[in-house]
Amino acid sequence: MASVRSVSPGGALLRASRLFSLPQPIPPPPGNQANSGSNHNSDSATLAFPTHQVITTMSSSRKRGDWGLKRPLPLKSTTKSTNAMLRIRQIDSIEQVTDYSSGADHGLSLRKFQELNIPVTVPPAAVDSYSIRPASRMNLPQRSAFEEDGDFTAIDPQKAAAMQDKRWKFTGPWLAGMTQGAFNKWVAKNVKPRRPEFLQFLKNKIAQENLQTALLKAQENGETLPTTADPASVTDEQLTDYLRKLRNDNQQLYELVGQFLDLAPLNPPTSDALAQLNPTTHVTLTQSGSPYAERGPPITHPSAGLSYLKTSMYLDNHPLYGPQRSHPPVQARVMNPRRSTINVQARIGLAGFVTDSPYGDTASNSRGQGSRALDKFDPELVGGAKIWVQPHSASVDARGRIKLNVGDAKEEDRLVALELLGEEKIFGELKKVEAKPSAAADLRNTYRSNGAYKSTRMSSSDGYGVGTLQFRYRPSQPQ
Repeated sequence: MASVRSVSPGGALLRASRLFSLPQPIPPPPGNQANSGSNHNSDSATLAFPTHQVITTMSSSRKRGDWGLKRPLPLKSTTKSTNAMLRIRQIDSIEQVTDYSSGADHGLSLRKFQELNIPVTVPPAAVDSYSIRPASRMNLPQRSAFEEDGDFTAIDPQKAAAMQDKRWKFTGPWLAGMTQGAFNKWVAKNVKPRRPEFLQFLKNKIAQENLQTALLKAQENGETLPTTADPASVTDEQLTDYLRKLRNDNQQLYELVGQFLDLAPLNPPTSDALAQLNPTTHVTLTQSGSPYAERGPPITHPSAGLSYLKTSMYLDNHPLYGPQRSHPPVQARVMNPRRSTINVQARIGLAGFVTDSPYGDTASNSRGQGSRALDKFDPELVGGAKIWVQPHSASVDARGRIKLNVGDAKEEDRLVALELLGEEKIFGELKKVEAKPSAAADLRNTYRSNGAYKSTRMSSSDGYGVGTLQFRYRPSQPQ
């Protein structure tokens, strides 16, 4: 008879449990400190990013209440939703029940964002100071969050100087985002006790510099090259002289302090700001090349796990019209109309995220139908005003919020998208006209004169590769 093998209490608990692992919740998104006096956050609003793991299950298991947990969940509260997504707050509460809530808000937002098929980029290094338009809104190529020269956390010792500010994760804080009270507490708790370590760090730097000097001297004299640097050989007088040298070299001092404390990079203040603080102090600092020096490093990976596309340079193949020049546009809902008098753009909702309407000299900013939808809020319009936009890219800021970069959608792309939705019928019902400027102009003038002209070019040699102009028209009504 075979002997029964004993199992440890932890192993027995793991065997009896149907749940293997669930990550710990992360801290909630930080509040808007800049506008704390006028903070109007809602308790029921969706958080900027999820704090708990969202789980799902198959429909067959869902009908039995089986979500892979230690106990089945009530069918009454878990089978009414169309999307099977739950957020587990506690597996075992004080009442010995599973504390859960719906996780469809963040789960659906992730699905809708991935349907946009746009890459996630790092934020731009600076902001346009001559206008309220951020540089990320301009239709300029942005760096992907997965570039090899920026998507890393460990530093190669041989390339420490070049890689110090390009990574996205740091153990130290971003000093520009700290309040004065938090900064004082951090200095008292984390900086002052490490003074002996910093002196030893400086000795290692001095030893490395002495080693480089000895190597150059040995090469010139043809002597045996030294191999190691000995920090114990650095005297107190050498350390004192080195400290005096650092006090006169602000840039090197800040770099060494940043390396020792592993501080996130930040851009130095302007010369005017330094002059207001102390006119007699002359400080020479250089701009940081990190994209996170202006607004701070992200709290997660720069992509936030939203999209793994490195670029948007790919073609969409239409089943009828073939490869498309542009990606399919999407409809955005106007959340807040713009105020042209103070140069404030409209706020639009797109795939569960809120962003600004397109900037620049675009069709929606001209005096047209799209402009009227952005300028005025119509409470009688069912579903609210909507515009068609073309999403380009997205980035994640230091607070974990998604920043979308969108532009105006072309009329041809809008009609093709409506045809796929079944709201327009274009293929097979178009009158083809020779692609001659005079013939096209005569046709437009004819239909504009009797009010029968309606939106226009569907394909051309510079658009979809077809050498004809296609017009959609209706006969004029009898008087």
